[in-house]
This record gives sequence, C-alpha cells and structure tokens, in this order.
Amino acid sequence: MDWFRAVLILAIGVLGWNLVYQWNQDYGQGRTVEPTKQTTEYAKSNDISTASLAPNQNQPDKLDTGLIPNKQENPKLANDQTIEPSQLISVETPLYRAKIDLRGGDLIELALRRYPDSVDQPDQPFEMLVKTEQRKFVAESGIIGKNATDLDAASARPMYRAQASTYTLAANQKKLVVPLQYINKQGVEFEKRLVFYPEQYKVDVQFEVQNLSNSSWLGRPYGRLRRTGYADPSEGGGFGLPTFLGVAYWDPEDRFTKVDFGDIDDVDAGQLALKKEVEGGWIAILQHYFVAAWAPNSEQTNLYRASYNDDANLPGGREYVVDSVLPQINIAPSESHTFEQTLYIGPKLQEQLKTVASGLNLVVDYGPLFFISDALIWVLEKIYSVVHNYGVAIILLTVLVKLLLFPISAKGYKSMARMRTMQPKMAELRKRFGEDRQKMSEELMKLYKREGVNPLGGCLPMLVQMPVFLALYWALLESVQLRQAPFVLWIEDLSIMDPYFALPVLMGVSMWFQQKLNPSPPDPMQAQILRYMPIAMTFLFLFFPAGLVLYWLTNNVLSIAQQAFITKRMLAPTSTPAANNE
Repeated sequence: MDWFRAVLILAIGVLGWNLVYQWNQDYGQGRTVEPTKQTTEYAKSNDISTASLAPNQNQPDKLDTGLIPNKQENPKLANDQTIEPSQLISVETPLYRAKIDLRGGDLIELALRRYPDSVDQPDQPFEMLVKTEQRKFVAESGIIGKNATDLDAASARPMYRAQASTYTLAANQKKLVVPLQYINKQGVEFEKRLVFYPEQYKVDVQFEVQNLSNSSWLGRPYGRLRRTGYADPSEGGGFGLPTFLGVAYWDPEDRFTKVDFGDIDDVDAGQLALKKEVEGGWIAILQHYFVAAWAPNSEQTNLYRASYNDDANLPGGREYVVDSVLPQINIAPSESHTFEQTLYIGPKLQEQLKTVASGLNLVVDYGPLFFISDALIWVLEKIYSVVHNYGVAIILLTVLVKLLLFPISAKGYKSMARMRTMQPKMAELRKRFGEDRQKMSEELMKLYKREGVNPLGGCLPMLVQMPVFLALYWALLESVQLRQAPFVLWIEDLSIMDPYFALPVLMGVSMWFQQKLNPSPPDPMQAQILRYMPIAMTFLFLFFPAGLVLYWLTNNVLSIAQQAFITKRMLAPTSTPAANNE
C-alpha cells in the first residue's frame, strides 16, 4: 500500500482543519476568566466608586458629596481666552484628529489620519474613538477618593476649564500639551494634562494635584475605556468569520490573556468578569488591527477590571467597561503630587507598543508560531522598503523561503521521481497479489528497501511548508501594514479575499499541474481522493486573504519548476543508476 500518500492527504486535511480551528480560537472566542463577585452595584454605575476598589486603612468610608463641581469661574483662568464649558476642544496632530470633552476631560473622538476608513474612502480617516447615537467608544480618566474629582455618578464629573478651543501639533514640535484645570470646594487644585506626540500613537495623561486645603487629600487615579458592542469596523480577511473583539490584559504569570466580550456577558449585572491586581501591566480593548490600552507605571501595583453596563439609552443597550486603577496616594496640606499613565491608541505597531509597556506588543497575536511569523514579517518589511509593493514583497519572500528550504525540497522531489521509475514494478506487484493487501504491503516495503526509496520522502516538501504557511497566515492576518495594501489591478487589499477569486483558481490550477508530476498512488481510493484535492483546496482558499493565496500560488509555481527539472533529470534516458541514487 502506498501509505506515504495517505500521510500526505492527512497532512493537507490537518492543515485546512487547523486553520479553521485556530481562527475560531483566536478570533471567534476568547479566554474565559472566572467572574468575581462585587458587593457594590458596579455595573449600574457610570463611574468608579471608591467602595468598589480594594480598600485600605486610609480610604474614606463614603464619597464626599462636596465633590460636585461648582460652576463659578476658575480664578486662574479668568481671562479672555477662557472658552465656554459646553464646548469641545479640538486637537490636530500628524497622527490624530481628536476631540476632548471638558466634562471629565475625556477623549470622546479620535481618528487615525494615516489609516483610511476603507479603500473606497481614502480621505476619510479611520475612527478609533467615537460617540454617536449608534456607536460609543471613549477613553475616560479621572481621580476617585475623598475631595477628588469624580463621584459615582456621571453628572458629578468635573467640568474642566481650558484656555483654547483648538490645539495643533506641528510635525517639527516634540510634543503638544493640552492643560485642563479644575478647583473643588475644598480648595484642592487639579491640572489634567494630555500630552500628544507627532510620531507616536500614545497620549500621556497626567494629573497634578495641589492640596491647598487644611486636611489631607486621598485619591486614586484611573483610566477607563467604554465601548458599546458594535461590530469591529476594522474587520476583514478570511472565512468571513469575525476577528477577535474584546479585552486583553497582561500580568507576570499569564503574560497575555484575552477576555471575549461574550465572556463578560456571561456574568450578572453587579459582578466583575475581571478583577486583577498586577505589578505594572496593562489592560486593553482589541479590535482586528487596532488597540486602545491603558498602561500605568510598571513599578507599582495596579488594579485591572472589566464588566458591563446595561442601559436602554446606550447604543445597543449595553457598554463594556475596562478600568486601570492606580494606587491610592495621601497628599498632606500644602503639598502636591503628579500621577501619570499612558493611553496607547492606534494601530498594532510592535515597535511602538514595546516602548509603552512590557508585553503590550503581544496584542499582535501571531499564535504559537510567533517566532517564525516575526521573522517573516521582518524580512517582508525589509523587502517592501525596496520594492514598495507588498504583493511583490510576498512573491520575493516566497522565493527566499524556497531557496532556504531547497535542500529539503530537492530530496523530497528526488524521492518522488524515484517512485515514478518504480511504477512498472509496483504495477507488477498489484497483478501478482491482487486483493491480498497484507502481502502487497509486505512486498512494497521490500521493494522500497531494495530500491533505496523512502516512502515518506515525497511528503517532506508539504510538511516543511506547513509551519511556514501557518506562520505567514497569522502574520498576514495580524499585521496592520498589510491592511488595504494594494498589489495589482483589481487586488486593492491583500489582507482580504480576492473579490474575483482569480488567485484561488490559479492556485488550484497550479496544484493540478503539480499533481500531474507526481506518481499515481497504487490504491484506487487514494488516487480518487487526490484527483479531487485541487478542487477542494481551491474552495478552501476562496476566502483566504489574497496575500496568503499569493504566497501559496507562488510557492506552487516554484515547486512545479523545481520538481519538473528534478524529475526530467532523474528520468532522462542517459541517467545512470549511480546518478539516480545521488
């Protein structure tokens, strides 16, 4: 029995099944975190309650009702430049187009100027943060505690004052600081500063607190992400299945953990789906190619939480809430203290993510073969820097991979060529032993041994390509660099499927030609299965990203050329037995 063919068929089947299974694991569901009971009605509140945080002996027993901001004008800003509190602040940088709501000083709109919303709308930047009747995704920050800025009700959030309604960061500036001021009834002064950078997708959020009151001040700064459950607007790619949309966080033990929105839905209102105290760390909401993450100081113990709010007034009736809460600080009268944490908000660019927080680059999830994916993307980027076309770069990358694997592939093709020369002898064995499969298998093994042929040798090219194929699969799906990357003619986005299915069909044709170069298996059933394999693989590849299909098509064409050359050489009439055994 030609059993190495069975192994080849099994390998191809496992490849297809593993791709579908892994997609569902990575993008269809998240890792479940055991829900944590919460004694306060957290999910019903709009803001963080001090009662819901990990208590300590200095924390107040209840919220100070005097924290409701007064509406009298801040004396520090009593000048002609003070804008009306009802207005929003507009911020323009080379990377962002953003708006800050003076109620809370929150980022409620943010568009990525270098990432178009779609291929059809190149002038419309992709909206990362948005607040409309249909969608809500905002980044909040504040301070909770006695005489702080935020109460456990949205109406009690502070109304900051600013000296300008528009801030613009020029490309030659190192940074842009947007200062906001607020003074509470106790005389504690707060300056919230949002710091933007020209070439970095991050916003440093600083709180400088000056305690000018007669008593000690207690407070805990927090960062929060609120997102309603609308579909991922950056979604694209294979199988038509949804990409991962949900929460992720880091801690020293698990490093990178996903919590799908569906897992958060499984807990009851008033419970937390996640409550974790971590030294350093970060917490984020992931979309396909983009991420919003709060990253506090890495040298302190921070609290990370995730839950949801149900409200009929919200888009979709539900919002998911993610918190990053810093340690509590006690500030004596006449003293001051500055808190800071970073909000990364933008594309999943590994080099920038690494600089913000340890392990934040893991949100670019390349799966278990990440070390191969990292290497492939690094080489791909180097090639792209020369050719300026990711399609051409993928073709050249495939050539390099083929050259690297040439010795292994050559051995496999030589083994298949030798198998082809053995076809008459194998046919003779079938005539002699007929339906006696056991005897047939024994005689085949003896024949392989006499001829010095490894029956598994022909599987090597396919088996070696599988990890490279899977690694490139994850790399192409996760790399924002390939989002909306054009190739030629109708292929305007290599990260999604070919709209006219031309590449999958060509790939199927190439598989058919390649199959013709291989010896036919002695088992009629195996031969029948292999005959339909190009058709099955074509249908499987129809919904793969065009960049991945381009890789596989190029690999097939190179394999056909290599195999045809080796087979012709091995079957040449002038070939000697010694040459055939090289």
